[in-house]
Amino acid sequence: MCHGTLAPLAVVAVLLAAGAAQGRNIDLVTLPPRDTVQLTIYNSEDLTLVKETRSITFKKGSNRLQFSWAGTLIDPTSVYFRPLEHEDAIEVLDTTFPADRPQVLIWEIDSKFEGQAKVEVSYFTSGISWSADYVMITNPEETQMACDGYVTVVNNSGEDYEGAQVRLVVGVVNLVEKIAQLAQGGPPAAPGAPPPPELRARAMKMAVAAAEAPAETAPAAAPRIVKEGLSEYFIFTVEGEQTVKNGWAQRMVSFKAREVPFEILYRLREHQYGPRPVRFFILANDQEHKMGESPLPDGIIRVFRDNGKDGLAYYTTQATKYIPIKEKIELNVGTDDELVYERVVLDLARSDFIFDHTPPVVVGWNEMRKWQEELRNYWAKAIKVEIRHVLPGHVEFAMEDSPKLFDYHTVEYVVEVPARQKQKWVSDGLFHLGQNQKQNRVELKKD
Repeated sequence: MCHGTLAPLAVVAVLLAAGAAQGRNIDLVTLPPRDTVQLTIYNSEDLTLVKETRSITFKKGSNRLQFSWAGTLIDPTSVYFRPLEHEDAIEVLDTTFPADRPQVLIWEIDSKFEGQAKVEVSYFTSGISWSADYVMITNPEETQMACDGYVTVVNNSGEDYEGAQVRLVVGVVNLVEKIAQLAQGGPPAAPGAPPPPELRARAMKMAVAAAEAPAETAPAAAPRIVKEGLSEYFIFTVEGEQTVKNGWAQRMVSFKAREVPFEILYRLREHQYGPRPVRFFILANDQEHKMGESPLPDGIIRVFRDNGKDGLAYYTTQATKYIPIKEKIELNVGTDDELVYERVVLDLARSDFIFDHTPPVVVGWNEMRKWQEELRNYWAKAIKVEIRHVLPGHVEFAMEDSPKLFDYHTVEYVVEVPARQKQKWVSDGLFHLGQNQKQNRVELKKD
């Protein structure tokens, strides 16, 4: 519960004596704090579903319960009360919002049961968000890495939530369709008008109800996120109880993976990365790479290398989108001074000229180009380089190895360079220029 400058979410039971005039208070009881609280935090919408359980003492007959949300971002249209015990004996008759008491509602409840019962109060609040980040550290040999995932929850809702079970929704909840379903049969909305707040809240509750499943629990020294599979999105439950204070940000461990194997691949794509080869660490969110227990939320990945001297070498920070199970993860860790690429033109000849004689000018010709490429590997291990060259126009291409076409004007091939050695290869291109160009694509020819 909030104290001090924060307005408490007070639920007050006002018991009316039998036969007393309606509305006359004879007893005022401030209820004990929440027994439990659960936060389900969405990122696609600025909404968090809060479910509180409290133990309330009812008397037989009429009971009045007061709920206040002063100083918070609670959506009053979403506040909902339901008994978890003695459901058949406890009924909400109506809900009123006193005109002289803003940010307060009163439930009129009829109870055929006398005694204590557990109830749930749920509502949506704004101002709570979460983000994911990942730290990946390779071993000195760059053959395996340690992957740690984290989730940071930021609370600016105006309310403290202590001892909370935190659940995080990954994916987009399609409220538009659900709101349309709820609105059928109601009065037509004005064109372009936003949906009523109560429909938005009810639509989100429909999505939550469809996603509800018992939270997985397991003893652990530190909280970790457990996946609950859904058809369109996923809910992760942070194990243990968390203190989510207003105005604070809290970082939680989501998962730890150790000895994760990965592949190193160099890519030479001048049209994308410039004239130097770029190094990539490639792994996948699957069991083979000791991951794959759940999809990974979009977030920031930071990559380091253990230098073997109790220090870390920083490689890169990279944003990543939502990573499903079995999806590849490609980390661009930049250029590498231990790999040198050079390209030299060996020969150039022109032929098959076409002239326009009024005035004389060359309007078409062929150009035969021969060039040599070289890769020098200074690493004490073999490397693999994937090369793509964009060759616009009408080109007949040939080289010593067997290239393939990535697309209609891009040639692709892979070169493997042994440790501390170099590789050279020669390519030929016949470029049909001007009126000699009959098409716009690359043709592969035998060398």
